[in-house]
Amino acid sequence: MVSKIYNVNDKDRKTGSKHNQILMSIVVCMPILAYGTAMGWISPNKALLMGESSPSERPLTEEEVSWMASIMFIFAPIAVFVYGVAADKFGRKNALLCATLPISVGWAVKLICAHPIALIAARALIGFGSGGGFVVCPLYVKEISEDSIRGMTGTFIIFSQTVGNVVVFILGDLLPFKTVLWILLAIPLVHFCILLRLPETPSYLVKCGKNEEAAKVLGWLRSFPNTDKSISDEVERLIIEQNTSELKFSPKLLFADKTALKAFWVALIVNLTREFCGCIAVLVYASHIFAEAGKDPDSSIALSPNKQSILLASVQIVGSFLACQLVDRTGRKPLLAVTSVVAGVSMCLLGVWFYLQSISVALPGWLPITALCFCIFADASGLQPLPFVIMTEMFSFQLRGTVATLIMAISLGTDFALLKLFAPLNNCIGYHSTFWIFSFICLANVFYLILCVPETKMRNLEDIYADLEGRRRKRKKNVVPNV
Repeated sequence: MVSKIYNVNDKDRKTGSKHNQILMSIVVCMPILAYGTAMGWISPNKALLMGESSPSERPLTEEEVSWMASIMFIFAPIAVFVYGVAADKFGRKNALLCATLPISVGWAVKLICAHPIALIAARALIGFGSGGGFVVCPLYVKEISEDSIRGMTGTFIIFSQTVGNVVVFILGDLLPFKTVLWILLAIPLVHFCILLRLPETPSYLVKCGKNEEAAKVLGWLRSFPNTDKSISDEVERLIIEQNTSELKFSPKLLFADKTALKAFWVALIVNLTREFCGCIAVLVYASHIFAEAGKDPDSSIALSPNKQSILLASVQIVGSFLACQLVDRTGRKPLLAVTSVVAGVSMCLLGVWFYLQSISVALPGWLPITALCFCIFADASGLQPLPFVIMTEMFSFQLRGTVATLIMAISLGTDFALLKLFAPLNNCIGYHSTFWIFSFICLANVFYLILCVPETKMRNLEDIYADLEGRRRKRKKNVVPNV
């Protein structure tokens, strides 16, 4: 089937290409783009939903909008476990197809009915499907990408989310309510149709005993004939890995391996640092920063809420694009460390600004806006995408699904808790103290990266685990690379 869809047996191909891997990685990440549109959808529509001309039977209350915003983070962690098991049992492709369905149904419900309960239920469905996308997409992308570009393709996950944000902000600013919903419904439907024609990952095909089909898929992905020696060698490596491991969701197996468990804690801490660094809170509080900065007569910044959202989403796009370009050139650790420093300094400046505002000391309006943009830029160019890359590179095919499931469930649950606790924390200790805590976490992350996190760029598991164990790698025969 694969050879009919893709011309993988083309004997004229003499040199390989990465174009098919990049194209397929972009297409696979469309559920994350749909998640980005869902996350950003409330911002341009909040005033309409709460106004007298609301498409609902009555204007929505602040509490109802709050539930619409947070309900996704309740159902996404549940979905992570469901789709994590499904990805290991039924394959990455089938799990992604199933993830697309609730997203499509969610947008369809919004089109049919704008009652508050229906809108909340619709966002719960979208959150459930998106949670599946967040656990399956990194696995799929990692398993179709060769080592030299897997860092770049890994950043497509967050890049897709930021593209979704800016798309919905622009659409919401220019088009009617229903028109936007039709466009957003089309995204998962188009993805479903395209995904039907795409193959399963080579790793999972080998796991199912379909070695010839895996060779054809690899040939198309690498732009080589499937009979090329490099393709047969890669299939052999996958077979060796499959023979030494049984693919299943098994936390018990993870915790039984001391080195793999240490790698799990490293990957978890790197992922949670992004949640606790405060970038999500900064995005939530951005409108207040813009409003306060606009009070400065010397500041020319006076943007509508939608224009503010478009500006911040554009900064995210630029940061995500930069991450795609740099991650395979600089390595994971250097880029993550630099962006942690930038985010930490930016958070510190925001804390200083809030503190001086509280004691009636005026500062230029451009200062918090600049700090805000640098913080968002650092988040998009390193703190968001790189933990996904590191998470998939530190584990074998056997444990990859288990680890991705556990880490994504914890991370998404943390997002929900932070959004709910952010306001009470500010009321208790003040905004300036909150941002200083975020700054400390970002800067402390730099030392953790230097001391505890191994570099994963172009390295196999033996080398990575040797670093974790604090020893030099001992050469062994038949070493299985990180594929």
